[in-house]
Amino acid sequence: MDEIICYTGRLPANARQSITFMDLLLDENWASGQILCPIEAFQKTGNMNCKLTAKLNYEFLLRAVQEYPFTAVGISGPSNPPPLHMPDSVVLLPDASMTQKDPWHGYRTDCYIIGKYQKELLSSGYFDLAVASLLQDASRLPDPEEAARLLEQMISHSPAYFEIDDDTRPILVYRGQDICYNTLNLFADEFANALRSCRQRTEVFDAGQEGGQALTQFIGCRFKAIIGIQTYAFSIMMQDKKTNLHDLIIGPKYNMILDHPAWMKDHIGSGPKDYYLLIHDRNYLAFAKRYYKKAKNSFYFPPGGVYPSCRRPEKRYDITFVGSYRNYRERLSLLASYDRPYRFLAARFLHIMRRNPDVPAELAFQKTLDFYDIRLDDAGFLDLFYEMRQACFCIMLYYREKVILTLLQAGIEVHVYSDSWKNAPFAGHPCLICHPALSAEKSLEIMAQSRISFNIMSWHKDGLTERIFNAMLCRSVVLSDRSSALEEIFTDGQEIILFSLKRLDALPSLVKGLLADNRKLQEIADRGYHKACRNHSWASRARQFLELIQEDT
Repeated sequence: MDEIICYTGRLPANARQSITFMDLLLDENWASGQILCPIEAFQKTGNMNCKLTAKLNYEFLLRAVQEYPFTAVGISGPSNPPPLHMPDSVVLLPDASMTQKDPWHGYRTDCYIIGKYQKELLSSGYFDLAVASLLQDASRLPDPEEAARLLEQMISHSPAYFEIDDDTRPILVYRGQDICYNTLNLFADEFANALRSCRQRTEVFDAGQEGGQALTQFIGCRFKAIIGIQTYAFSIMMQDKKTNLHDLIIGPKYNMILDHPAWMKDHIGSGPKDYYLLIHDRNYLAFAKRYYKKAKNSFYFPPGGVYPSCRRPEKRYDITFVGSYRNYRERLSLLASYDRPYRFLAARFLHIMRRNPDVPAELAFQKTLDFYDIRLDDAGFLDLFYEMRQACFCIMLYYREKVILTLLQAGIEVHVYSDSWKNAPFAGHPCLICHPALSAEKSLEIMAQSRISFNIMSWHKDGLTERIFNAMLCRSVVLSDRSSALEEIFTDGQEIILFSLKRLDALPSLVKGLLADNRKLQEIADRGYHKACRNHSWASRARQFLELIQEDT
């Protein structure tokens, strides 16, 4: 469908009339019938303006008619009803306007429209007449002075005007460097596509290819929101070293953080004023709210899962782990090079995390400070915790190696996907099957071919990761170490299988029991798939994000 059609009783049955932008602007009744609109119109011009409470169809059509031909088609009542739908179209039923209950709502929309299209009204000679008409309407409202003040705000494009207008602006999504096997860019692409499917006007900027300097093209531009996936772009400063580039780009900025927010201390601390963090772990969320006062707010917002391109392929592998290997011993050597006080602090920190693998890193570090009777303010804690980050990386790698080795020593074959596993101390083990590294997209195909997809959290003790949801959407059984969020959202043994890092001795029998029961595996995979479809795809995240920005702006 490549035009807008309004079925109206204003014309004789089956009569057709082309409606121009000015026709519609000067007579809102052309928007009062049932309307068929191309789906792409929303992606080009923006969705319904949720900041308005009346005449939403009319305001939307004024934007859409500038991109698409608008034809009015006459109907003659129930005997000649309009079609309910057409291919590639959206049906807009007549507005259930609040104007009849309270004329203020319709008046507010009219004021906004005059403010938005005042140039067009001036050039056509209708501006003064439109203003006079609205002032007359204002005189009949309960508070004429307030009504006249609103009209002035809309015409002068005050902040109150942009509070409404920005809802129709595009959402800007940043792609970045091709790192983590292109995982972050896959997130950006999936998020952008999901927003478009929600009828949002969405633009993607590839900062990885264009470079940070190219972001200056957006200076002075307005956006409904700007989204980055663990991007460092929000910390770019202008040449004066004082002005953040994104303080010159208008709209709320959201950075989806996929690691502990402490590791991005310098970048978050240099962020713009209108800055928000999207965080996938509730412990991390509490940390960010306490230690990053510069961020305007932080929200719990896990990534979504991605569907594989192939559906229900043959299950070729019993258990796979899509992740790289890094030797924790190299981190130990680095920690051993610290000055004596820091070396002892790091050693105690490691000891506490190794003995308490269910404890969040920041809590383990506080226990370390307590052991040495060290008292720090928030700024001091954040700085020292950041300096000790190598201990956190070390313990993550230690348990990743320990868990995989536990399976291998029990005679359980594990397929891993990165040449880095050839550097593991057990690289020659007959049960370790090494494959080349995969792109994020290809990893989905492997998950879809796996009976069990293995997951080891990067010390996210109350978090959710994309690997969980990806595997579920690939109809693979997820086997993961525990996190509070996983235990709350999924039922262990029904939609997911969880194990404890404290009880690795129980892991081999758990895995062998699963692999011996094909029916049970299929049932768990199916239940996980359906729950991930309902609540944890990128489409779900796009809807949640739009609700979030609607409530917060």
